[in-house]
Amino acid sequence: MANLGFSLQLKSFKEISAQYHKRFAYHTDYSVWSEPNSSLRVLVVIPCFNENLEATMQSLGACSVDAEEVEILLVINHSTHADVAIKKKHEQQFVTWNLKKLRNGIPIYGIKAFDLEPKHAGVGLARKIGMDKALERFATINHDGLIVCLDGDCTVSPNYLDELIRSERSSVNGLSIRFEHPLDNVNRTLEQDQIILYELWLRYYILALRQSHYFNAFHTIGSSMAVRASAYAKIGGMNRRKAGEDFYFLHKLMPHDNFSHLSAATVYPSARTSDRVPFGTGRAMLEMKANTKSFKEVYNPQIFAELKHWLGEGVDRFETNINSWPVFISDFAKVNGWLKELEKLKERSKGEKALDKNFRFWLDGFKVLKLVHYARDHYYPDVELKAAYANLLNISAYSYFDLLAKVRVLDDQQDNINSEEYKK
Repeated sequence: MANLGFSLQLKSFKEISAQYHKRFAYHTDYSVWSEPNSSLRVLVVIPCFNENLEATMQSLGACSVDAEEVEILLVINHSTHADVAIKKKHEQQFVTWNLKKLRNGIPIYGIKAFDLEPKHAGVGLARKIGMDKALERFATINHDGLIVCLDGDCTVSPNYLDELIRSERSSVNGLSIRFEHPLDNVNRTLEQDQIILYELWLRYYILALRQSHYFNAFHTIGSSMAVRASAYAKIGGMNRRKAGEDFYFLHKLMPHDNFSHLSAATVYPSARTSDRVPFGTGRAMLEMKANTKSFKEVYNPQIFAELKHWLGEGVDRFETNINSWPVFISDFAKVNGWLKELEKLKERSKGEKALDKNFRFWLDGFKVLKLVHYARDHYYPDVELKAAYANLLNISAYSYFDLLAKVRVLDDQQDNINSEEYKK
């Protein structure tokens, strides 16, 4: 289950990379570059579609780090259906950034992912193209480094690259990196008030999952994640989804050993509106601007209280008698064939330890999200955001801004605890 058919005989990083390239890589060569420096440890992949990159590049250029240890791969991408103006902008951006260096000496390598097939063109494919190239470059120097995902509308803290280098030297296989949307409490705009609500909504779900003792309760944000090159290859690489690619990718990675949270550095995603994907920050901002969604309500805390009961049952959750299960979970299990799946899981697991490990792979983030939505639709309707935080986490505040400040602190604290618990 864990290695997608990779031969158990494969031991070296070069072998793992070569088999990935043969089976899963996106086979189009977009560039011919010199060999990487043998000191290379971190490759930052930035997909770019109609972005203004100056702020991102200035932010990375302000990081204090040994330039020989880092490269930037800029994946400038569009489909054959893209507007002529965007295509011209991308041509100019390639000229502007390819084979240039940031002010701290870090080299930038541009990838012309132009005129992609419209059926597949999007952020998932752009990330895949860059991450596949990153794996290839690490294989060239036979070093199992860290592939990092950032977006072209983000800035980063000055210690961002230094902390990533520090993580690369550890045994970590994957990272969820701390994020904050930039805010100004004095001169806040309506857009910033909206992003406060959205970030509170986003953090609530992960904090609630941690309260339920769900083992994969990490943020899944494409601009704030990293993966060990060998781990990237072993799980089959990035998918080509046009949205949610980060969610599905990280939930394939998390059940493997040594996934953690990096709280010492911060990514600052933009709070802009965007209609390029069906969900995510840009879409949320667009929906709030159009008054089609407010994000002032969140999932009912009772859902997570009952999920905690089920997850705390241990091997009992594999028994055929499900009368002790929360009602919404037993109903969902019957409708979606979970009982047969869990029975098969039990049959192929040799011992309780193996069963627990296999269960962590089986109960991925998508299954849990579908379960939560089922509970919301049939048993426990959404509740007001502040009331939910007060009920579930005993956090209250007079304003959404103050509430977010408290929640960010708690999120960091619990995320670090979750990282340590996950390693056990």
